[in-house]
Amino acid sequence: MNETHEDLSQSLEDYLEAILYLEEQHEAARVKQIADILQVRMPSVTNALKHLREKSLVNYTKNSSISLTREGKELARQVTHRHRTIRTFLKDVLKLSHEDAEETACRIEHVIGNEFTLRLSMLNRFFKTSIAGTPRDDDWKRLLDARYKP
Repeated sequence: MNETHEDLSQSLEDYLEAILYLEEQHEAARVKQIADILQVRMPSVTNALKHLREKSLVNYTKNSSISLTREGKELARQVTHRHRTIRTFLKDVLKLSHEDAEETACRIEHVIGNEFTLRLSMLNRFFKTSIAGTPRDDDWKRLLDARYKP
């Protein structure tokens, strides 16, 4: 589990990720934007924001833009990094489709820790630098395709 906020639920981590994304794209987030990204109703967003504010992870007042606190931003970056690391592994090493890799990464990102993420990132780099573009990469993909045809 996450070493920084073990009591933070999976869905609250999803909210942090969405807010970070919106801050990077638009400098701030709004309730409706978060609801659209996460495909939830606006009252659910408001409720989650109250919990995140209680944990000092977001700056939020009713009818205003939402921003992450320093701690919230750090936690959101950790979750986003875990998500991207897992997705890269699933797509580039296990050769899953983008959709399957994305969906699976969303589920896994909430249960692995920082050490696992670091080691998986190292494995991704190994595959990228040692195999990518070589006949071994083609062999690996053919093996997976032959073994796991849908």
